[in-house]
Amino acid sequence: MKKFAAYFFVFLFQISMASALMLEGTVQKIDRDQNVILLNTESGTETVLLTNSTKGAENLKPGDKVRVTYRQEGGRLLAETITPNKGGSPPSPSEIPGA
Repeated sequence: MKKFAAYFFVFLFQISMASALMLEGTVQKIDRDQNVILLNTESGTETVLLTNSTKGAENLKPGDKVRVTYRQEGGRLLAETITPNKGGSPPSPSEIPGA
């Protein structure tokens, strides 16, 4: 039974990690009233919704280069974390909100 539980938790962890998606781009516009950011990416402009649980959106401003971890729900992109993306390199632990 312990082996089953261990495999089950590993399986759930893999599913939760697979559900997180990522975008990189430059903030074009922020609408705090609508909780929306427009992000210019290599493939075009993406609309990303901010939620009460989005981390890293407090000091966001147009022109910021960012990496957005999000989930899709009902065809919408819901931001989970927003971190600075300086020169396309991965963020350091000090740049990750809540880390």
